[in-house]
Amino acid sequence: MHKFEEVECAICKSQNHFEVSKKGQHNIPINLVLCKDCGLGYLSPRWNADSYFNFYSKEYDSYYRPSLIAEINTANPENNAIIRRFQKNNVLPESPSAILDIGSGAGENLLNIQKIFPNANLFAIEPSQESQQNLIKNNIEVISSDANSDWDKGKEGKYSLIILRHVLEHFLNPAEVLRKIQASLSDDGFLYIAVPNNLRPTKNLETKWFRVVHTYYFNKYSLKNTLHKSGLEAIIMQEGDELNNHELFTIAKRSEKPLETKISSSHFEEQKKVFIDGLQNDRKPIQRLKSNLLNALGKS
Repeated sequence: MHKFEEVECAICKSQNHFEVSKKGQHNIPINLVLCKDCGLGYLSPRWNADSYFNFYSKEYDSYYRPSLIAEINTANPENNAIIRRFQKNNVLPESPSAILDIGSGAGENLLNIQKIFPNANLFAIEPSQESQQNLIKNNIEVISSDANSDWDKGKEGKYSLIILRHVLEHFLNPAEVLRKIQASLSDDGFLYIAVPNNLRPTKNLETKWFRVVHTYYFNKYSLKNTLHKSGLEAIIMQEGDELNNHELFTIAKRSEKPLETKISSSHFEEQKKVFIDGLQNDRKPIQRLKSNLLNALGKS
């Protein structure tokens, strides 16, 4: 049985929020809200840390990655979205010595990157027991099962590249994990983040986009604010490309000076409109179907 906790906004600490939806993918109930002060989307109440960790370690793969190991593809690094985006923006590290993938899954990204940087040491943080077995088999060192642990102790300035591909939205305290990452990056190191772009969601919000495992719902404003709270600065931030139009990705580095967050209710209004319009559009076919069904029953 899952235990729940209420949380405040992770950016501005406000408890003033707008309720968006209680329906999520796989018919697992959620409590999605938007901060009225800064527009960050998040779940509250949500499962507590123990409930989430048990789900990730034992159940997550069956819901979201049922064929993870069988489908892993390491043959074509030129098709890897992370590598292509680094190359396109001319910021690919020249000779990274240590690369860390947080939420690595079975290791597809690391194994693709290894083909370009064969001398790099590969590290992973991954809760899935099945994925850990595949990582170890491929000589990837699993340094922790939990990004909330003290994995960063003694790792100051160690990593030339850290990857967070569709992982940041899963954390219970994203800024805290990013602060660990900030301290663990080398002076010339890069952080890659990709998250669902909540200003450009797909259709079927309540059956596909909203998920109990997505504790946060970022857009370009809230992602930038979260980076700034953690001492990180985006050198590239882009809303979608030919690889994925519904994705927001950034390449960031350690900031040399303190960075400000920009808190604006206009960000809330913009995100609210996107979600409300999306929900209304999603429900139109259902309403038409119900109406047609009622008409058919009335005529029979």
